Amino acid sequence: MTSVWSRRIKAPIFAGVSVGSIVLTAIAVLAIFVGPVLLNNAFYMHILQQIAFYTIAAIGLNLLVGYQGQVSLGHGGLFAVGAYASALLATRLGMPVWVDFVLAAAIAGLVGALLALPTLRAKGPYLAMVTIAFSIVTFVVAQSWTDLTRGPEGIKNIPRPEWFGVRLSDVRTFRPLGEDGPQITGDVAYFWVVALVALAVQIFANNLLTGRWGRTINAVRQSEIASETVGVSVYRMKVGVFAVSAVLAGLSGALFAHQSGYIVSDTFTFNKSVELLVFVILGGARTLFGPVIGTTVLVILPEALKTLAAYSILPAAAQPFVEHYLLLYGALLILFLITMPNGMAGALRGVPGLARLLPPLRMPERRQVSTLASAELANGATRPALVADDIKMYFGGLKALDGVTLNVQPGKIHGLIGPNGSGKSTMVNVLTGVYRPTGGQVRLGETVMNNLSPHSVAALGVTRTFQNIQLFKDLSVLENVMMGFHLRMRYGFFEQMVRTGRYVREETEYRQRAMDLLAFLDIAHLAEVEAQSLPYGLQRLVEIARALALGPSVLILDEPAAGINASEIDQVSQVIRRVRDAGVTILVIEHHMDLVMGVSDHVAALDYGKRIAEGTPTEIQANARVIEAYLGDANMFVLPEAEDEAPAVAPATAAR
Repeated sequence: MTSVWSRRIKAPIFAGVSVGSIVLTAIAVLAIFVGPVLLNNAFYMHILQQIAFYTIAAIGLNLLVGYQGQVSLGHGGLFAVGAYASALLATRLGMPVWVDFVLAAAIAGLVGALLALPTLRAKGPYLAMVTIAFSIVTFVVAQSWTDLTRGPEGIKNIPRPEWFGVRLSDVRTFRPLGEDGPQITGDVAYFWVVALVALAVQIFANNLLTGRWGRTINAVRQSEIASETVGVSVYRMKVGVFAVSAVLAGLSGALFAHQSGYIVSDTFTFNKSVELLVFVILGGARTLFGPVIGTTVLVILPEALKTLAAYSILPAAAQPFVEHYLLLYGALLILFLITMPNGMAGALRGVPGLARLLPPLRMPERRQVSTLASAELANGATRPALVADDIKMYFGGLKALDGVTLNVQPGKIHGLIGPNGSGKSTMVNVLTGVYRPTGGQVRLGETVMNNLSPHSVAALGVTRTFQNIQLFKDLSVLENVMMGFHLRMRYGFFEQMVRTGRYVREETEYRQRAMDLLAFLDIAHLAEVEAQSLPYGLQRLVEIARALALGPSVLILDEPAAGINASEIDQVSQVIRRVRDAGVTILVIEHHMDLVMGVSDHVAALDYGKRIAEGTPTEIQANARVIEAYLGDANMFVLPEAEDEAPAVAPATAAR
């Protein structure tokens, strides 16, 4: 999982630079400048330019489809927006081409954000359908709004940018370094422009995807609700990723528009969206270099097949196949999909030596941590109480909660029990912002939380674990815990893009804190393991560690003993007590009576959406209404001659 082709490569560019990243960047720059001069062919330059600007669009689409998990079939429309915006700015307003590139990318990003605001509330096939509609509408507008786009006639005389004071579209050849320098064609120089932009985008994308924002994008794809509970605004993140992806699609379209100096509406059919998606999928979605690999192969392949057909290079027996090169192209695409399910970049992961080019960051120090204080997780000595006052939660005619009051005191372990269907899970969802209560009030100290979203509740210091474990399964154990520090990191988007010193300091600091948390739970040796490969009980501990990384004032544990064996119950109980001893308030929702009665300072019991009892564990165990709720009848297991001893029945044992 630390291969150069995997998404978890740690390769700082400007700070903490690895030798492998320097080597790869140097090779790329050398190829960009030397290769075209050696080829010096207009046709080859056209192909190389296509590879460069399509790579930019594919990188943006990979952010959305591969890493975010949102299927878009509308990026051909955003590509068209960038192309027309840049072309019109240059031809109608006479603006400098370099400015046109920036403005066109920004316009496409704005259109993408406006499209994402309503669209990303849809999921699965609905999102794909909306983006398909956008792509088709964009083509219809380009075809029909002739006063603006010139429709099928197209926009002509689109200039190229200036290079060393010479406009690249005005001359066939020039000498940028003076009369004694090499003679360079305008096509070669324009390729340098496009390729250097593509290289910069690739570097920035690598930086973006291998830090806080990359972790967050991956986390949102895997579990939106778990992301919310560590403070991520999922909707804002999804809109932001869509907008960044749209910016890159628009930049790609702008570079395309200035390539030949002419664009026509027929170029921007729905096929363009499909083509960009194919570049990503066949190259390797959710890989750092899949887009450039897929784009390179799939741009060159049809041109190579056309050349073979035109010049009859292959033997006569093969000519019928090559003459229908589109059929052969389609067959090869199917073959790639079957033989390379993880894309071309995925197939390259096993190539010897590649994994050593960009080694992962050194793991933090594993040291002994016996208390949370040593891991610096406390939010402060004063912790507010979590109060649910007369909470009602109705779903139509179903009263899931009907006037329930809880008072979770600071620094205590409060147990919440009840049979299945009693309203425990509903209460957890109300307390953490997943549900907005029909009536009553939820407060943390003096702060009313009724209308807060889950990520806002997390920002106040209330977080949770889940009955059905919600880990980010294809992230490592350490990265899962790092997600818990999301709200505590202060470096910004652009600081990560260029790997500033602040970014490096914070990443290093919080990686060490995450390792300390794992050491506190005695699982530091699993830091590099992929979370989904762990046994169920250890996954529970990782989820608790991630919640603790938030530095919560209140930690809600929803069925922490669910699915774990008897030997692990004692370990979970010890962890709960150690967390309480560090000053964290804990609410435990649990069926396992030995655990909840063994760790709780105070216990409340629910049945049919109402609180039926509250008190110490001893009082709850002896409460007739609690026994009846679990067993149906407090006396059902009592022999006639022992009726007077009925209260001595141990409900904890009977409930099991």
